[in-house]
Amino acid sequence: MPNAELLQLIDRVRRRLLAIDGVLAAGMIDAYGAIWVRISREVDVLLEQIMGQQMTFAQVQQVQRYQTLLLEARARVERYAAMAEGNITAVQRQMVSLSQASVRGIVDAALPSGVDTTVLTRAGIQWVRLPAEAFEMFVGIAGDSSPLANLLAPLGQEASIGIREELRDGIALGRGPRETARLIRQRFGMPLTRSLNIARTETLRAFRESSRLQYAANSNIVRGWERRSARDDRVCGACLALDGERYEVEEPINAHPGDRCAMVPVTIGYRDLGLDVDTPEGDTTTSRDWFEEQPETTQRAMMGKGKFEAWQAGRFGLKDMAKITHDPVWGDAAIEKPLKELIGI
Repeated sequence: MPNAELLQLIDRVRRRLLAIDGVLAAGMIDAYGAIWVRISREVDVLLEQIMGQQMTFAQVQQVQRYQTLLLEARARVERYAAMAEGNITAVQRQMVSLSQASVRGIVDAALPSGVDTTVLTRAGIQWVRLPAEAFEMFVGIAGDSSPLANLLAPLGQEASIGIREELRDGIALGRGPRETARLIRQRFGMPLTRSLNIARTETLRAFRESSRLQYAANSNIVRGWERRSARDDRVCGACLALDGERYEVEEPINAHPGDRCAMVPVTIGYRDLGLDVDTPEGDTTTSRDWFEEQPETTQRAMMGKGKFEAWQAGRFGLKDMAKITHDPVWGDAAIEKPLKELIGI
């Protein structure tokens, strides 16, 4: 089990990662927001023109302003996507550098008291420092090993399709201009949500995978890693269920998009070093212990009413809440089981 010093260090690194992510997200929101405001104005002008004339959607498609709007929306979001790719790639590189700078200190904190990688070096157990080139695979690349641009490139088309479909449905269903405009704006915001999800997922993946690469290169010191959730009221059931699970250094984390779990190194102990002494256990608090200590209002908010009542009635355990799925982009991901799977209905 991780010790208090290690957990404090992990929390500091997690906060640093999320702070970097926050700066990236703020810049992306500002850039997309400017586009959203401009397109929103164009939508209002278009709706005023076409809805006052009771036009059909077929007629709208012939309107020059409509055609220009779709082209402009797509072009602007495509430029945004290219900008986002560059910014995400830069932050991936920053995350790799942070991993290179922090992993050895994390491993030192994970080792038994009185032992660190410098002491181990004197004993003939060298810490392997990987060359910078070894980490390039994590920069500008998505989870499916394709260029990051491939994930972001479709955003422009999605934005223009969203405008077209919401306008078509608004006319077909007889919605007023205000409701139609609201739905178009909501749909037009989806590429931003998607790009923010990509940004957080791919930058955190760069940190985790570069860290795991260093664990694997030092498998004579790091025997595996333990999953540790953020243990706050925003943790999903899957992350809470898998908190404390241990994995081989060769196994990547089955993180879902936006996952904030940490990969805590599991190191050699005193007996591995030839000492006839047990390594003291660290924090033995499990995720279940943590969850059961939370107020009922927090538990209910985290699980939702149905799951909370079923869990409270003993119909499933906390460890039952995760399942692993495979996505062609994100790879294996731990997701929370729906209630019907948990209680067998």
